[in-house]
Amino acid sequence: MKNARLFFGFLLCCSLMLAGLAPVYSQEKGKGDLEDFADDYGEEESDDDESGDSGTDFFLYLLLDNIVDVAQLWGGTPGTAVGPYPSFPYQSLDGFMHSEADFRSYYFNTEFDVHYLNENLRSYLFKWETQFAHSSKLSFDVAVYEEDLVDREFGGTRKDHLTFFGVRYGHALYRSPQIILNLEAGFRGFQRNAAHGGPEIALDLQLFPKRPLILETEIAAAYVSNGALYTVESSAGVAIDRFEVLGGIRILKNKSQDLLDGFRIGLRVWY
Repeated sequence: MKNARLFFGFLLCCSLMLAGLAPVYSQEKGKGDLEDFADDYGEEESDDDESGDSGTDFFLYLLLDNIVDVAQLWGGTPGTAVGPYPSFPYQSLDGFMHSEADFRSYYFNTEFDVHYLNENLRSYLFKWETQFAHSSKLSFDVAVYEEDLVDREFGGTRKDHLTFFGVRYGHALYRSPQIILNLEAGFRGFQRNAAHGGPEIALDLQLFPKRPLILETEIAAAYVSNGALYTVESSAGVAIDRFEVLGGIRILKNKSQDLLDGFRIGLRVWY
């Protein structure tokens, strides 16, 4: 448990260091932050489409390679009758997973967040995930960024939007009652004036140290339209029955060091 706390502390320090670099890397180009960020990837090109297709193929390969596990989750096989997961963290004991055979072999959670960057820029996040069939994980997320801009030519204000989306398959590298460490791979994309996408890998660490605290850190790297896209998230939550109130940071960085970073608050439901 001591090693887990040290590991989480290291990841959290890395996240805070990235957050502190935001003022250094901010760029003034006379445009909005979302346009600045998206322009780093240029217009869609034919090889970009191929990159997106390869990312989709890679994700489908991972999913189909583990289709037996997916079938076990919804197929009513004996493997889904018992397992290490209660309905929600700290349902009966400290920690989350259990070695007894009277729990399900899967869990779900759904998360809604507001990510605040500045007075003119914010985003709304939706996440859904399931850990199932012993060591497998499937997750889906959408983040809609919205920026208020002043129209210098015609006056007034307008809104700019940038939407990120992703789907990943994961495998638990390590599990204990207090720790779940997943290695994940899948597809990451975003949409503004054009769609961009490519393969993504991620490392996700969830800690359940003591009731009612839940800690999570996620680091992801994607290759989108011939450029890198990095995502770092870290949060601390308080479990109230099957609900979790959480707060933390979220950072996105493109290859030109532009950052979309800020604090987020949200609600996660475990079921």
